[in-house]
Amino acid sequence: MNIYEHHEIKGWFFLPEDPDNRVPGVLKWDPAKGAEIELMGGVSSLANPSLESGVVYTITDEIVASMPAQTIYLETEAGKKYSIWDAWRSSYSYNILGKLHEEQWLSRLVYVGDHVLSEEKTFTKATFYIDELYYLVNDSRILPPEWCQMEGVERPGEKLENGTLLLPYILPVLGGFQAGKFEGNTEDARYSINTFATRPWISEATEADPWFKLHFMLKHQRHGLTLAISVEASISITLRKNGEETEVLEGTVSEFLDKFMPIHDLIRLATFQPCAVAMIQLQPKNNRDDKYLLKKANEVAKPDESHDDRNVVFTLNDVSLENFLEKREYLTSTNGAISPWRILIGLCGYFSNYAEEYISQSFAAAEGFHKLCLSKGENYIDASGRSKRYCLNKRLKELYALLPQKIQDKMKFDVEEWAKRAVKARNHAAHGGPMRPGESTSLSDRYVIAVSVFLVTYLVVLNELGVPTEKICDALLNHPKLLIVMRYCDEVRSMLES
Repeated sequence: MNIYEHHEIKGWFFLPEDPDNRVPGVLKWDPAKGAEIELMGGVSSLANPSLESGVVYTITDEIVASMPAQTIYLETEAGKKYSIWDAWRSSYSYNILGKLHEEQWLSRLVYVGDHVLSEEKTFTKATFYIDELYYLVNDSRILPPEWCQMEGVERPGEKLENGTLLLPYILPVLGGFQAGKFEGNTEDARYSINTFATRPWISEATEADPWFKLHFMLKHQRHGLTLAISVEASISITLRKNGEETEVLEGTVSEFLDKFMPIHDLIRLATFQPCAVAMIQLQPKNNRDDKYLLKKANEVAKPDESHDDRNVVFTLNDVSLENFLEKREYLTSTNGAISPWRILIGLCGYFSNYAEEYISQSFAAAEGFHKLCLSKGENYIDASGRSKRYCLNKRLKELYALLPQKIQDKMKFDVEEWAKRAVKARNHAAHGGPMRPGESTSLSDRYVIAVSVFLVTYLVVLNELGVPTEKICDALLNHPKLLIVMRYCDEVRSMLES
């Protein structure tokens, strides 16, 4: 069940602890907003206030907010089950008799396929389908077409007088499922990237009749026949204990969502653009049937949009999944390091509509990454052996110095002047204006400086991950969004020269 699509499900709603109190309603799923549940009547256990007949009552926000989040079950007429997790009541009304007339609930998580309380350790595996993942794997499952001889075509490739031109060919497809194309581990999770390509349906009937097999692969549309062949990638996550391969471990949905974050970070870094999850499958213990999770998205997946090969900065052939997971764990292991890391990931390919927001976040990512992710702390030892306190100017120059020379040659910054201008831009954002008279700079100047600061930080991250320098330089020349960033850097160079 796709997260990025809208869904509407009608059925009977009830609380897990009160299954006999069922009310009709509808569940509406919007990927950007989450779930909205409209009930005819109510399932709430909130005590009814004393109401007088014929009096109009106003239900205040305070009363609504007092309702705790809880799980609501839904069952359709066909018997399909849904669990609406962490739902909170947004509004409700009473009829003239003092009974609940309507209730509206909201939620960010809907489990499709069974009735399960949200924090039950029920699942053994979670599989995520995320935009752009396939292009980090680049698994060739559709091979180049080959011309061939075919029965009934006597003169292939020759155009006849009546206009006939027949070109028989074979399209080799390596169909089916391949597990573990790339694999990696952390202390408490195992990751496996899998690929799947269209294959014929297999049964006794299809194996006995090849034409019947073909029938199942074709779409019979009014304009004619269509044969769709697709290849896609997914990543499966299972849980580990103390870094060891033990028996199958069960976990909650929250645990699996938390373990997915490194893969989200990988996609953002490797593509320098927002990428969203299109579908989440959950595997319950002792149950072969996959269940599905609908989760409110910060970014809505767009799997049907066209892909541009220039959007990939690096692939898993450049940086292995195992090495990425290990390096990410190292960079975020220091106390508090995950905060600047999360800011940095969020800015990959993101351009805010609010310049001051982007300026503040860019400097927070740069300073926090140097201080916490690279473990540079508050002080450093100077050339004379004395301990000195780090300032932003020093941190920025050290970040720039970490870039390989080939990348520095592309940036071509006067580092001393760049760091000085950057400090002024940060102070302006952090302190509500210039620190000294005459230091005021335009918003556009501060913005392009902030973009350059973030770019340097991002490139340092790529270098720390082990992305080849040639790949980084190629991305700076060709990646659509990095090209925009490099044009900002041109403005920065002009500013520094002036």
